[in-house]
Amino acid sequence: MKRLVERWQIARIRISRWEYWNSYLLYLPVLPYLFYLWLKARNVFFFNAANPGIEYGGLIMESKWKIHKSMPTGFFPDTLLVNPGEDISQLIKRIDQQFTFPFILKPDIGSKGRGVAIIHNWGQLRLYHHHCPVSYLVQEKINYPMEAGIFYVRMPGESKGKITGIVEKEFIRIKGNGKLTLEQLLKQNPRYLLQVESLKRILGDDIMRSIPLNGEYITPVDIGNHARGSLFLDRSDRITANLTAMMDQLCKPVPGFYFGRLDIRFKSWDLLERGQDFAVIEINGAGSEPTHIYDPSAKLMDAWKEICRHWKLIYHISQHNHKSGVKYLEWKEGIRLFRDNAKLDKKLRKFGRDCSLVIHHHHSRAENFCAYQSQQRPVS
Repeated sequence: MKRLVERWQIARIRISRWEYWNSYLLYLPVLPYLFYLWLKARNVFFFNAANPGIEYGGLIMESKWKIHKSMPTGFFPDTLLVNPGEDISQLIKRIDQQFTFPFILKPDIGSKGRGVAIIHNWGQLRLYHHHCPVSYLVQEKINYPMEAGIFYVRMPGESKGKITGIVEKEFIRIKGNGKLTLEQLLKQNPRYLLQVESLKRILGDDIMRSIPLNGEYITPVDIGNHARGSLFLDRSDRITANLTAMMDQLCKPVPGFYFGRLDIRFKSWDLLERGQDFAVIEINGAGSEPTHIYDPSAKLMDAWKEICRHWKLIYHISQHNHKSGVKYLEWKEGIRLFRDNAKLDKKLRKFGRDCSLVIHHHHSRAENFCAYQSQQRPVS
């Protein structure tokens, strides 16, 4: 009976809060506007021309490694590309020379946080490497306490861009009372209730049944992903001339980049404005969502307006680049691209589930609990 009640609560949350709706359902009402833009551009795949310097404009199937290599040095975490067939002994030697535990592993091509894992020991690395079906990145884990996605747009030929939205990502954070288990504490929060099953796969039953100390703060997963329970807050009020100038400094040197969202870990908003104590952990191109729309206080109509506003921006940028000689994807190439992406997505979904089941082995409770801490590790 208790299990049925929990399932009903989860279903009610997913239905009543549109931030949890399926993407197809969320975007369905604004598709007529997209059809209008397709007609104006006379091409269904015009998005690819928005960022000529990124594969397919960063719409889908772009390599994170290639984007990383085009970034100015000093702003990105240390990163390494690994092929799935690489000898594990040689790989361990390479990683040992460049990284310390914990570090991040994630597929080179992929989205929605699928296959992202925090690695605490060589046993976890071996399991991830054995199961991962695609090339992946090893990335330094940045421990700055804050994470935000900053949406940046610049018209080709213009010297300055603009920030069109900011989302701040708050990780799951639990305060222990010395009585309830971690699982019981999570279930007291409707947002966290949705993540209990996935956290069981990641952390294991023993950890979920452990009892945090009274007053102890626990962050089970410090990855800023909405699907992993992070709270997305619209912080567009943080847009300032100084922050925009800092984003110009970051983005203008990246060849052929005009439209996208930068996911950034940082120490504080004031330091970020000054360009200090931060790291860009990922750049997303034409396929970027204006994720500030997922603020729980946002109205659905306003979210649809924001989606259309960003589609309009990408249309104008793509048109400008197309007139300058950037080709749109042809129909056959575009269809093939989306088919390949669907196959990859299916493969990564399965790997993501297997990865969650595998990674919780070989590590201790202390390694699982990524509690907020004062330790900060800047990019070297």
